[in-house]
Amino acid sequence: MTTIAPAAQPQTVRAAGSTLRTMLPSLARDIAVPTGAYYLLHALGASDVTALLAGAVASGTIMVVEAVRARKLDVFSAFMLGVFAVGLIGSLVSGDPRFMVAKESFGTLLVGGAFALSAVFGKPLIYLAARRVQADPAAFEAKYASIPAMRATMTRLSVVWGVGLLAEGVLRIVLAYQLPIATMVWLSTVMLIGTFAVLIAITARVRAKATR
Repeated sequence: MTTIAPAAQPQTVRAAGSTLRTMLPSLARDIAVPTGAYYLLHALGASDVTALLAGAVASGTIMVVEAVRARKLDVFSAFMLGVFAVGLIGSLVSGDPRFMVAKESFGTLLVGGAFALSAVFGKPLIYLAARRVQADPAAFEAKYASIPAMRATMTRLSVVWGVGLLAEGVLRIVLAYQLPIATMVWLSTVMLIGTFAVLIAITARVRAKATR
């Protein structure tokens, strides 16, 4: 039976949870801007398509401006811009407000699929996220390679995140075609934030268990 170094696994899970929590401010921004724009323009008499489109364009513009200011575009930002561009083109072609609400789930589905696949092929995304914040990535990689329990934990967490995001994305698409658009605009936000909150709580619980 392999013995885990006292700080190895807790430090790993803590780093992963910290990295994932840093996504929340940008996530909140990307949600708040289009949601606020929708309700404001809708109150002023704009159609659902116009209000949703204006919010999406505003959110995409903010992402581009931040990338230009930082003079770099990381993988996650590039991915989100790609999802935004595809969704925007699809929205313009379809002109369907329900599709415009449902398209917000595409990014969630792709990220969830990436988490799930990474648990089977290559290295889990949770591990890659944790490695990014390590002071000594080489030592961290050595621990990951030599401690089976650590690898198992990273794999399980990646599966949990993958399944959770995939389930949320599918449910949101179904509801987008069942509920009123004005309801789904705020409910979509609640569902996404709630899903991330639950997944982060699970990650924190695994961290606490590993610490004990």
